[in-house]
Amino acid sequence: MARQRGKRWQADVLIDGVRKRPTFATQAEAEAYERAIASGFAPTTTTTFGPFVNEQFNRIWGENKAQFAIHTNLRVLYRYIPADTALTSIDKHMCDRMITKMMNDGKAGGTINRKLAVLSKVLKRALFMDLITIMPTWKRPKEGNARDRVWTKADEHKADLFFKHAGLVEASALTRFLLHTGCRVGEAYKLSRKDVHGGFVTFRETKNGTTRRIILTATAKVAWDEICKTTNADMPFAEYPRDTFRGHWERLRAHFEAEDDPNFVPHMLRHTCATRLALGGVDLQRIKLWMGHKSIQMTLRYSHLIPENLDVAAKALEAA
Repeated sequence: MARQRGKRWQADVLIDGVRKRPTFATQAEAEAYERAIASGFAPTTTTTFGPFVNEQFNRIWGENKAQFAIHTNLRVLYRYIPADTALTSIDKHMCDRMITKMMNDGKAGGTINRKLAVLSKVLKRALFMDLITIMPTWKRPKEGNARDRVWTKADEHKADLFFKHAGLVEASALTRFLLHTGCRVGEAYKLSRKDVHGGFVTFRETKNGTTRRIILTATAKVAWDEICKTTNADMPFAEYPRDTFRGHWERLRAHFEAEDDPNFVPHMLRHTCATRLALGGVDLQRIKLWMGHKSIQMTLRYSHLIPENLDVAAKALEAA
């Protein structure tokens, strides 16, 4: 007999001598399922959420190199939509309740949207296979723009040890290069060998359409040399697929237990670089040039970090 479990209804049936208790959105659906089993209906694995994902995973994500992140998102989804949930029960109301619960649990908009993207692919596949008749819709939570997480030296060391221990040479090299040049990921991928020479690195294809040239620090040079040893290509980082890097980064995110931190993204390495420049006493104009900011307004966010900047101004006035 179907019974209520929280806001869902649980059917109770025997299939091949094994007791199953799938859950449904309504009492009517649960009782209909029980009647179907009693009349001899043998459900296939494709009728419930978890088994369907397992069966169709390669068809949905076979070419995606960030499969570690996908599995991580699926594990979170199963907390809110149990694996034995009938696909036909996953409607817009269930999805909306899931989003609300995730928000109440403190998950950020970007984190929730990554889970919704995975769920959407599963349901689109189910729709294509005629296992559901309607694609549920939902309102995506807003995502914040802030990316203000900053790495400490300990974080930097922890990440490098993780990548090297896992044998991810390219991930290690790219992470250190981004951190010690402050360049954007896309800028690193467009670097050719001729752009790095004589102790300098020149970024030609930048977000702002400008070219900038900065000194290649010792750590950045080691990272560049390491990536160059992995390939003979003119643009070494470009040989390391972006999707592969995303997958490796998601593994690092899990290592840092930062799955729900929307700021734990590669772009924070650029923010960390600018922060370190400011904390080191570099003036705003030089930070602007190093980072390639289009306007000084972008650089001003780091002004409060420059140590004793007002003391320097006062001393200049007193000496005049």
